Amino acid sequence: MIEEHNSLAEKFIKKGIWLYIFSYIIAPMGYIVKIVVSQELSVSEVWVLYWIISLISMVTAYNDLWMSESINHFVPEYIQQKRYDKVKTIIAYAFLAQIITWISIALFFFFWADFLASHYFKSSVAKEIMQIFALYFLWINIFEVIATFFMAIQNTFYNKIMDLWRMGVLVLFTLFLFFTWKWTIISYSYAWIVWLFIGIFVAIFLFYKHYFKNYLRWEKIIWSKEMFYPIFKYALLVFLWAQAWTLLGQIDMQMIIYMLWTKDAWYYTNYLSIISIPFMIIWPIFALLFPVFSELHSKKQYDKINSIKTLFNKNFLSIWIAFNILFFVFAEKIAFILFWEKYIMSWVILKYSILLLTFNYLLQVNFNIMAGIGKVKERIHIILIAVIINIITNYILIKMLWVAGSSLATWIWWFVIRILSEIKLGKDFKSKFDFIFLTKNILFLSLLWWWIYFYIHPFLQNLWRLDSLFFVTIISIIYFCIFGFFNYKEFSLFMKELNNIRKLKN
Repeated sequence: MIEEHNSLAEKFIKKGIWLYIFSYIIAPMGYIVKIVVSQELSVSEVWVLYWIISLISMVTAYNDLWMSESINHFVPEYIQQKRYDKVKTIIAYAFLAQIITWISIALFFFFWADFLASHYFKSSVAKEIMQIFALYFLWINIFEVIATFFMAIQNTFYNKIMDLWRMGVLVLFTLFLFFTWKWTIISYSYAWIVWLFIGIFVAIFLFYKHYFKNYLRWEKIIWSKEMFYPIFKYALLVFLWAQAWTLLGQIDMQMIIYMLWTKDAWYYTNYLSIISIPFMIIWPIFALLFPVFSELHSKKQYDKINSIKTLFNKNFLSIWIAFNILFFVFAEKIAFILFWEKYIMSWVILKYSILLLTFNYLLQVNFNIMAGIGKVKERIHIILIAVIINIITNYILIKMLWVAGSSLATWIWWFVIRILSEIKLGKDFKSKFDFIFLTKNILFLSLLWWWIYFYIHPFLQNLWRLDSLFFVTIISIIYFCIFGFFNYKEFSLFMKELNNIRKLKN
């Protein structure tokens, strides 16, 4: 069920290439939707729409009971044992565990929409939007469970083809509303329902045809405490971690709303959208790291996990730094291109944390290892400490620096989590860095930044959105071509070194 490869290099190349191809196609689609919505709706309407989407996404963590993490953790092990009955069992457990919660929470959103609209969102139109998204919430778990299964078995093609259908339908429906002059906040809300039902159809078709019919149809579901207990124990621990992580992610926004104004919160929301763009370089490959680490852990190949960490820290860290510097230079232009002049203040917020985004990359590496080897309790302890620090730093820095203070507080908890996760992993998975390689890249990128900022950036002033988008895209392509040529030798060695991991003793 998990396709075998001769080496980890082949695994990452063959499976990773689909992650990146589809991710680079899909990522701009979300921004197309947000650009259209931001242009046609008022600031307050956009804020209500996306804040309801954010609320639904936040509650989804509760609804999921974090069985998706159990699927990612246990399915690779069960497949290595050829226990397809256990694979079918954990999928059945995931659906059964969630059915009561997803119906209950969906009904709550539907019948309490009027109360939430009046007392939380303070917007009359929020009631109907909440009721629309109650239907969305009712069905989203079917899509998510199947998507998680595809990633757990490392079928990155099917996982991403589902995402492509999802975003493609959303973009097409949004553009249809735009060109037919039916763009209202209600009609845009229905776009999420349209993509969901089409996405579910595609997901079920792929799952049934290629896996259920071939591997799982005749297997029996195991109803026993020995099977039930470890799956739900792991899920419960990850669930507790997820709630702490969700709380950590919501502290910034909630404190901005409480201490400032909702308009300031929307500036911060746009900042979050911009700062998520560099993650396109790591999210695809990181989605594959977790199941790969789980598979290696089930085989007790800890030396390979450590070797992968060292290789990724060396090569992806330099790419990450290159992204951060580019976004620092073009922060204002990016905010203008994506969200028009009325949201231009988002770039000020961006500059306070973009150069420190490196700590987020480093903590993501560690957290994927901790998830893969089952160190869930340790992740909970780390996040709870970060929550306390984040509340204190947000309160102090928001008072001092407006919304930008919250951005600065964010990188502080990135740094804290990175340090604590390194301590919790211990000596067996200690980070190793090639400081000569990193120093060389930092000096080179700093020189490149100075040249772009003083000699290229001034020519982009007073351009319209499409002109700005064209020139920023061209400059970015040239920038990364120069960066890639500068590091060609090291990057070519990266795949050779990854291939050599298979030679390590089990």
